[in-house]
Amino acid sequence: MDQINDIGELPKKKDIKMLTKAKWCLLGCLIVVVILVICSVFLPGELTNVVRWLGDNSIASGMRSLGGQQDINKDNLVEMVVETVGVTRATSQPVVLLKQKNGERYLPVWIGLVEVNAISVVLEGVEMPRPLTPDLLCDIVDKLGGNVEHVVITELKDSIFYARVVLHTNWVRIAVDSRPSDAIAIAIRVKAPIYVTQEVLDKAGVTPDNKTEKQNTVYHRKLTPQLFSLI
Repeated sequence: MDQINDIGELPKKKDIKMLTKAKWCLLGCLIVVVILVICSVFLPGELTNVVRWLGDNSIASGMRSLGGQQDINKDNLVEMVVETVGVTRATSQPVVLLKQKNGERYLPVWIGLVEVNAISVVLEGVEMPRPLTPDLLCDIVDKLGGNVEHVVITELKDSIFYARVVLHTNWVRIAVDSRPSDAIAIAIRVKAPIYVTQEVLDKAGVTPDNKTEKQNTVYHRKLTPQLFSLI
């Protein structure tokens, strides 16, 4: 009889334990909800920052990138840095000279006079009384809570370069088509990496044997923003 009574009591003990666990779970959820409500009422800015941090941390970014299509393989990209802005010897056309960050190859990209000014003011540290177009674009992206991850020179067709500006905003990565000159002007302002695809570098890149040859073949006069101060 003692054994029968013990066996009959077992289900009741299990039910009590399950109810106790359920109560603790409900209590925990209730506490979290109350904390979120209080934060939303009294600390809305801090709550927004916490949510944004959760969305912008490296783990969340990695999870988001798994679902997105990457049309440009990162292994196919070569990082470049802006060497200078000058004028080509052959055509006297303005050009921004990019240099391979971990190599010896250069990529001359032909640009317009306005774009020369937009890039050279940053290189020379010139303070402008009013924001130029790249300054405005960077400010708009920042005010919207976004940031420029990097820029890429993607193609070279019929002697015309094509580029993209890759933005990260509202937990989403966006690639925007751009002229290389505008992309470079934006990148140097926010200190974002500048990339070029391996195909473009192989097609248009040059490897001078020495500094003198580089100056003779790529450009012969450095341009400064003072030359275009009225633009």
